Amino acid sequence: MKYISLIVFTAALVWTWDVVHHHNGIDFETHSGIQEKLATLINDTIKARRPTASEIVIEKIWTEVISSNKVRAFFTYSFKDNSEASGGIVTSQIKGEGLLERQPNDGSGNDRWSLTKVHTTSDAIQFDEATIVTGNSTETSLEAGTDETTKTVSEPTTTEEHK
Repeated sequence: MKYISLIVFTAALVWTWDVVHHHNGIDFETHSGIQEKLATLINDTIKARRPTASEIVIEKIWTEVISSNKVRAFFTYSFKDNSEASGGIVTSQIKGEGLLERQPNDGSGNDRWSLTKVHTTSDAIQFDEATIVTGNSTETSLEAGTDETTKTVSEPTTTEEHK
């Protein structure tokens, strides 16, 4: 029984040593570089598509290895934008993920990664000022929030003809 316990203990020791010292195919610097470039890409894309956007914040960004040639990147970012509809500032928070694939080496010695897929999973919008929605049967309008709440409701009319 002592020998079996010694063999099991030795096998567990060798296995944990291998797990701890296993070389990952993608090193820390590569993950850091991908995260930095992705943050720059997100920032530049927001500035190009929404020139009135301000306070662009990359809240979270991390990567995980799928295989030796694929990395999945997760991100959460937010920004403030002037909304023409409500006349106030709107804060948008967007979460998403992207898939990066390693490209063939071009002789420079640097890893090259291509962003092949981007998918946003949630989009939260927060209005800094309250928005009041009023409507009647002929028109609907949005007004900036005031101290009083306004509510307009039109009752539908029905007519019946008796013959």
